[in-house]
Amino acid sequence: MIRLPRFSPPTWLSRLGLATVSVLAVIAGFTVASLLFAVLLVAGLAAGGWLWWQLRRLARQTRQAAPDILDAEYTVERDLLILENQGARKRPAAPDSRTP
Repeated sequence: MIRLPRFSPPTWLSRLGLATVSVLAVIAGFTVASLLFAVLLVAGLAAGGWLWWQLRRLARQTRQAAPDILDAEYTVERDLLILENQGARKRPAAPDSRTP
């Protein structure tokens, strides 16, 4: 049988030390989390700003390269085109069975 060591009941000084260390650990955790959030937020804003800047530059280049107005002539064809199978063989018409 395993015998556990007997601990003396905690004193007010050990309780005060435990409370102090616990409060400091929670404060340190919040501080680290806040700093990490701030760093990631700044990095995200920097990346978003860079992407926005690149998109703005590409849009300006596109506007300069292609004019807004197309100047060309065109005609409107109203006939409907029917697609035919050009490689198919023409079958002879079947004889009409109604004729004597």
